[in-house]
Amino acid sequence: MYFGLFNSDLFTDLNPKILKSLDKEIQKIWKNISVTKVPLNISQDVANELGLDAGNNFVLTSGKDTLAYAFVRRTNGCVIGGCTNPNSPVVQTDILGERYEHFDYLLILNKDLSVRKVKILVYEGEYGYEVGSKLWLKQFIGYKGGRLEYGRDIQAISGATVSAQSITDDIQRMHQIAKKMRAKGII
Repeated sequence: MYFGLFNSDLFTDLNPKILKSLDKEIQKIWKNISVTKVPLNISQDVANELGLDAGNNFVLTSGKDTLAYAFVRRTNGCVIGGCTNPNSPVVQTDILGERYEHFDYLLILNKDLSVRKVKILVYEGEYGYEVGSKLWLKQFIGYKGGRLEYGRDIQAISGATVSAQSITDDIQRMHQIAKKMRAKGII
């Protein structure tokens, strides 16, 4: 069985650890199917307009059939000691002075754009890692757009509020972006 398509020239934005995790998750979902991961053809101008990293989006196919769409996303997690702790190492500072680390996750949307899978790929922070719980992430499966409110539609997590809120917001945002991509004929 052949699984995946990898050409290192096409994936300059994704490190090998993320690509390996991505391929592993795809293989778990489609166990007995030959799946090809093809980068979505998105110009940098369109990617900027949509708020995407042009190199982190894929169509998953088997033969001529589209199975799903995969997006590798980066969002915020809070640094240890709290987002406003000035002694914590900083990866990103936003305009309000809050301090964040990043984490990378995989979002797989079915052809109808409903959520098929959410998986944390890389979470290197020491704080908020509970967001990677398989049980908690299952709440997103089947989401088809519309309101998605952390603490109401998505169960809150003590100790991972920033990370959980961030991924919830980003999944909602990515779903809106996917609808725009569909309207533009990209997916």
